Amino acid sequence: MRYQDGKPYRNQVYTIDEIYNVINEFGLPQDWNPEGQNGPERYIEVQIWDDEPLRKWTMPI
Repeated sequence: MRYQDGKPYRNQVYTIDEIYNVINEFGLPQDWNPEGQNGPERYIEVQIWDDEPLRKWTMPI
């Protein structure tokens, strides 16, 4: 997304440890913007490149 509003967390990539700091500072978008009235933030997008973190939420194949 190319949304330009000057928010410091945009256009960044964070490790799992770093994203917790961002959430602590800015909160979860679904808490402060549940209907999208404050811009496009509605969720935090996550890309996981390893199956191990997902194992507790997925069924065995």
